[in-house]
Formats: sequence, structure tokens, C-alpha cells
Amino acid sequence: MDRLSDASWVEASQRGDTAAFNRLVLKWEKPVYNLVLRMLQDPDDAAETTQEIFLRAFRAIRNFRQDANFSTWLYRIAANHCLTRLRKRGHHRSYSLDDEDSRMAIDRQIPQQESHEHQFLLQDAGERVRQALVLLSPDQRLVLDLKFFQEMTFEEIAAVVQVPLSTVKSRLYDGLAVLKQHFSRRRQRIG
Repeated sequence: MDRLSDASWVEASQRGDTAAFNRLVLKWEKPVYNLVLRMLQDPDDAAETTQEIFLRAFRAIRNFRQDANFSTWLYRIAANHCLTRLRKRGHHRSYSLDDEDSRMAIDRQIPQQESHEHQFLLQDAGERVRQALVLLSPDQRLVLDLKFFQEMTFEEIAAVVQVPLSTVKSRLYDGLAVLKQHFSRRRQRIG
């Protein structure tokens, strides 16, 4: 049903119906914003970038092929835009969890919280994961986001990021390994 409504709104948008494109924006704005926020880690930057993504989609809607999935096309625009922005911004650093200086830098980026039992509730755990995503490369972060937050299949992710399926799986595995190592060390420190 959603694919059908997307297809009809896309078709109308391609004919110049801005109200139809606005319906697409209303439907997809929150999921795209959430992806962008997790990638860029800055709410203001995410809001601005989301607007840029929809502007880019609006300008390119006439080139959209109806045999494709609109959400995949839109997420591809968002992913490319975020990765470009992160590379231009140059704020991403890769950290080695084996290096003491890197662990201290990571600890400064991820706020330490008291170790009370109630902090391990699901919401807090989700926040810790979101904060730990800064440890990943932008490519790993994107793949993990699309898999776990957007609930895409490996094939859909490969289509969005335009890499082979094996690369998607490798980025997912490597990203999960970084997070596992981080949380294992964190658990040891907490005791």
C-alpha cells in the first residue's frame, strides 16, 4: 500500500504537482531526519541537511524511475549527502580502542553516567548505543543505521549505499565488533 501511494505521489510530482511532493515530504521527513541525526550527531545540522536532501530530491524527481523504490532512492540521496557532509566537515576521527589516548578521547565524547540499576533500562541503553555510534566510520554508521533503525534488508542497504552485498555485511560486522569491544570495556570499568 505504501509503495502504491508513494508511486502515485511520485508520478504526480513528476508532472509538477507540488502538493503531491509535499505529501512525500510529510511521510518521509521524520525517518530521513532520524537517519541524518544519527549520522551527523547534531540536531541543527540534521534539520538543515534534511531540508537540503528534500530540495535535492525535489529537483531530481523528474529523473526518478518508476520501477525503483522511492524510499531506496530517497535514502540513497540522504546517505550520499551525509557522507559528503561528514567528509567535508572533517570532524570524524577514527579511534583505536587499544590505544589509551583514544580511550580517553572516547570517554570525553561519551558522557559517563552513574552506574545505577535503573540506567540500564532500554531507553538508556538506546542512548548509550546512539552515543557510541560516534566510534564508527561514517560508512559503518550508515550501514548499522539502515539495518537496525530503518530495518532494511542487506539487499536494500546495498542498493542505498551502492556497494556489493559482501561490503555491506563486512561494514556491519566491523561496526558491531567496534561497539562490542567498547561496551565490553565499559562493563569492565563499571565492575
